[in-house]
Amino acid sequence: MFTLNRVGKERMHDAIENLRGFWSFEKLLYFGFGARSFLHVMADAQSGINCIALCSALSEVHNEHAAAWILDDLWKLYGYPTQYLPSHSQFTALVKACSGVLSRTEFSPISGMMLGQTLEIRPMDMSNSEDIAKALRGLFRVSQGELARITVMGGMNCAFIAGFAHWILNLKVYVEDEAGRTIYQDSDLEEVQLVVTYCQQASLSLIQISSTTYILRDDDSMFMRNQSIEEVALTFRTPWDGCLTRVFGADFTALSKAQTNLGEFLGSVARVYQALALGESDIGQFSRATYINFVEPSYGIGYINSVVSIFPELNRLSGLLDDMQSALNVPLREAVRVIERTVLALEKLCQCNTCARGSTLTTCQVALAFSIREMVSTLSCIIRDDNILPAVRGIYHVHVRQRTSWQMQSKEGGRPLLATALDLGMEGVYGLDAERIKKFDRLSHPMELFSGYSDHDRYLAVDGPYGGPRYCTEAVNHGICYYLDCLRSISSNADNARLVHIVPGHIQMGDKQFNHAYDIPGGDGVLTTDPAPVQADILEGIQPTSIVQRARRFDPKIEMLCTESATEQELIVYYRAAMPGGPVIRLRPGLISKVALRGAGRLTCKQMHCTERLVIPCALVRQGWLVSNEGDVRKWVDASNGPKCLIWPEMDDFARCVIIQLHALGHIAIRKNECISCCTVSLVHEMPRHGRNDLYHLM
Repeated sequence: MFTLNRVGKERMHDAIENLRGFWSFEKLLYFGFGARSFLHVMADAQSGINCIALCSALSEVHNEHAAAWILDDLWKLYGYPTQYLPSHSQFTALVKACSGVLSRTEFSPISGMMLGQTLEIRPMDMSNSEDIAKALRGLFRVSQGELARITVMGGMNCAFIAGFAHWILNLKVYVEDEAGRTIYQDSDLEEVQLVVTYCQQASLSLIQISSTTYILRDDDSMFMRNQSIEEVALTFRTPWDGCLTRVFGADFTALSKAQTNLGEFLGSVARVYQALALGESDIGQFSRATYINFVEPSYGIGYINSVVSIFPELNRLSGLLDDMQSALNVPLREAVRVIERTVLALEKLCQCNTCARGSTLTTCQVALAFSIREMVSTLSCIIRDDNILPAVRGIYHVHVRQRTSWQMQSKEGGRPLLATALDLGMEGVYGLDAERIKKFDRLSHPMELFSGYSDHDRYLAVDGPYGGPRYCTEAVNHGICYYLDCLRSISSNADNARLVHIVPGHIQMGDKQFNHAYDIPGGDGVLTTDPAPVQADILEGIQPTSIVQRARRFDPKIEMLCTESATEQELIVYYRAAMPGGPVIRLRPGLISKVALRGAGRLTCKQMHCTERLVIPCALVRQGWLVSNEGDVRKWVDASNGPKCLIWPEMDDFARCVIIQLHALGHIAIRKNECISCCTVSLVHEMPRHGRNDLYHLM
């Protein structure tokens, strides 16, 4: 259909050759574009490379379903036999197979640049698919020398046409706005092969159309073909450097003038996160159970370094780094006061319809500061290629969510200010801890930020066939694969449990590609052999310093198992662990990593002047794996009211994962270097949130 010149061929060759991937545990799954993928088969011929270029370019800017409709209209324009016309699902499958190839290239950012300095987020600017197909056909004819020049007029889809012409076909392009001002020009006007003019839809009907002029009209029928507005919205990627200015324009400029308040706010956030991550004894009203960012770049000085490395434009603000570092070096209670003060100061400066009565502005400077805080927290826990850039709509969606949260706080009876500013649960606030634990998913925020679409909950929050949540451990969206570290190696370590990996491509098992991976459903059970019941020594009248934890070392046989789900392109992934002399058990990586995060950071130790007594009844496990509904341990728990603590001996990481799996519905607390006596004091503080006759597993 079209011809790639030397530059276009080189760009596509580099894009395909630079695709990388990674193996899962035992190399059972491959994340990315594998050597046996359909894409590499297509890349063996130039016609296949052309098809990859078209489909991957369409999917970079459009939703996969919208891209499929454009391919359908192209087929009809070229008059191919209707009896061979692929179905919409077949076109969609082709687009999905090719999506992600250009995600590390400059194609999408250059296409976005063709819109001008500020990107406006308007879903209605998705043009009629037939008009887009006609414009593409005009470009193809130019690439083959049949036409010298064409003109394309319309809305946001013109940016895609310009980007495709410039980066894929290497044509000479001229772009102007509605007032005739030049947005982009790469050659003399006499040599230009594509002229793009942005026009209001109302004025398009007045334009005289020639055989080389193509009009991109808005078309409401695109909404009727798709499930939601999200599926017809255009999305463009943007470089990190300057992204806040590009997305928010004058609103970010106004926030940057309050750099002292912004710097103190971010530095104080880093201080609060540091207190929670390192288990400081005094954390005020914050809930330890709802904090999950234990990766070093996500708290303290690591968080500050993440701010300036992710957003270079913030690093260029005079004094911001010094303000953040100064705010970090204060007591926690002072940091809390600074957060409250700076948020209220930003509220006074903001002129949005939430902060200022009677205003019609929607971009909120307070929510913008919260958005920066969230994006830094999200990105500091991601392992990715720096060339994978965020979607403009993704950054915008973060602001919309934070603005909604701020509006809830502003209303009487809404969330507390600190809970809103830090997105943390607060002790004594009914329902807030449960709300955060329930809604949190480690994949949803990265997917929203890098894909530009915010409707992931219907894929990630899925109930199993026997009730209860199914934890998603991998998802593919917009050509990018997002997967948890637990698919590379299962661990109870909170640092590993929090990590998310991002790579262009798909999840592949053998020759097949999949879009989602979930834990094994609950109804399938976790045990393949019955574990031995726990036998424990009751610690009565024993000083904590005299407790000797007998280390239990194991050499388990671990294997990853995968099976296809009845749902299309969905995998069930789990581990099978055979413990010597113990149970054979199916381990759910998503569940275990989530419980490990919930159990980490809940304990604190004074390290000096520790108490010399156990403040709640304790028992030390001697042997066994499962606390059954019968037996001596259960009788001990039920013998008297009040919390009890079952202390598990030191054991290797895999064995600890087994304990977490077997007791995932219980209360689990994971030790680092805390003494046992201080651990019991920490668990007493959990009593208001839990029942008074609970059993805590300390490991």
